[in-house]
Amino acid sequence: MTPKVSIIIPNYNHVNFIQQRLDSVFNQTVQDFEVILLDDASSDSSEQVLLSYKNHPKVSHIIINNVNSGSPFKQWEKGIKLAVGEYIWIAESDDFCELNFLETCLKNKSDNSQICYVQSVDVDELGDVLKDRISYTKEFNPNIWEDNFSILGIQFVEKYLLKKNVIPNASAVLFKRKLIKPDLFNKELTSMKMCGDWFFWIKLIYHTDITFINKKLNYFRNHSEVSRNHYDLHKQKQRVLEEVVIREFLFKNHKLEDKTSVKKMQKKWFNAHKKNEFLDKSFYKISEGFLSKASLFYNFVVFKIKSL
Repeated sequence: MTPKVSIIIPNYNHVNFIQQRLDSVFNQTVQDFEVILLDDASSDSSEQVLLSYKNHPKVSHIIINNVNSGSPFKQWEKGIKLAVGEYIWIAESDDFCELNFLETCLKNKSDNSQICYVQSVDVDELGDVLKDRISYTKEFNPNIWEDNFSILGIQFVEKYLLKKNVIPNASAVLFKRKLIKPDLFNKELTSMKMCGDWFFWIKLIYHTDITFINKKLNYFRNHSEVSRNHYDLHKQKQRVLEEVVIREFLFKNHKLEDKTSVKKMQKKWFNAHKKNEFLDKSFYKISEGFLSKASLFYNFVVFKIKSL
């Protein structure tokens, strides 16, 4: 019998968190699911934890990579290809959730929505609450995440995803497998390390409605190894370059551009470079596509002068 939901758990060096994740998945109030366990060549002992579930009746696949794939989104692609359920839930191995997550999404999504997600709460390594994610969307007026809503995907992209990734954690999302098109996981997406989820949602949402449920059912782990922590200049630069790819995609394919967001992106790029680095060719990587090199150089000089 085909399961209703395919739950993909991609893991990399999360031995300290994986058991809590597995417990929150296997004990869901809705039990019509398969579990696909993926490990991306972990160097800790999390592989042993995953292998201890090899005979679990809900586990359909355990795939252990011998070599790290280099991108979490390659693991997403692998898991989705293995999935057979009507719905997919990418349950990241360092997060956890309430036991009624699946039940709530399946019962409360609108009839036209093929994507549903819930509110997330940031927690630390011990699982203690850091903050409510409602603050992440406070810049929008109204802050529609204060209530439940359903909205056309194209409107969601134009009003919200164009500005930033307002679906900050894949673990909070349930979506229909049929939304995955053959060209969704292109080389640009699978080479990303930080912004691939943002790119993924933009591509996925455009042709369906999306439902949000204002219930705090997902716990988004914040720890030293998460990809969203950009402590060094290399990561800061890589994060901007990935955002450039997304903004070029939106501009070229949908004629969408948010000038305020582009300015913020440029500022991040400028902050990550010293004043003489405009001489390096790599500085102008951000100018490919809809940003001209001349305007980038001029804006950088003005920015550095104002920073004196």
